[in-house]
Amino acid sequence: GLVSITAPCGNVECGSAFGLAIVGGCVYEGTSMLMKKLKVDDPIDAFAVHGACGAWGTIAAVLFDMGAGFDQYNAWSGFSCNLDDDGNCAKGAW
Repeated sequence: GLVSITAPCGNVECGSAFGLAIVGGCVYEGTSMLMKKLKVDDPIDAFAVHGACGAWGTIAAVLFDMGAGFDQYNAWSGFSCNLDDDGNCAKGAW
């Protein structure tokens, strides 16, 4: 659960974080069993923990963002850059 909530920890509310960790535990168990069934040599389940649960956490950061719609992320007013007079990103902003 901890690896699953690392990416979205600043973007989700407490209840969602708990649910994401529970799902992350299920992702871990499923991936671990699949790796054993496929006879992949991973004695400490590093891929199941960091690969599969990390991927789930990255996807969950987007799906469970507490922002409002696509114009607002992480309860802010969206990601923006400094704009030139013509509305394009300023060259020095990046």
